[in-house]
Amino acid sequence: MKRSRSKKRRKVQVPVASMGDIAFLLIIFFLLLSEFAKDKDLPIALPESEQVEKTEAVVVARVAIDSSGDIYFDGDRVDNAKDVEWGIRALLTRTVSDNQRHVQFKCDARLPRETFEPVLKAIAEAGGIIEAVGEKP
Repeated sequence: MKRSRSKKRRKVQVPVASMGDIAFLLIIFFLLLSEFAKDKDLPIALPESEQVEKTEAVVVARVAIDSSGDIYFDGDRVDNAKDVEWGIRALLTRTVSDNQRHVQFKCDARLPRETFEPVLKAIAEAGGIIEAVGEKP
């Protein structure tokens, strides 16, 4: 009498409970690191200059002023330059190097100096490094 020896298969259980957590972490990671234009629909005519250069710095915030003088911080309208200053201060609390302090600034070319100067001052006082956006003629 021959006994058949069959190998017992061990069932390996794959832990799937943490798969949802991993998926959401990946989604959040890519949302935070994605570069999409938050203020594409703002009516801004960029100033022209021969000295415009493309930079490779990581931008921590985006500030824009449209043709009517409305101020936008990361795509959301704010009331004044002080709101921009406090928003940038909050973002820059954990920065350690200058590479983490770049703030992109867009302004309509037709605006008077009195309109955009307080916003530039607010960015500088908050500790941001201003990167003005323009076009080559």
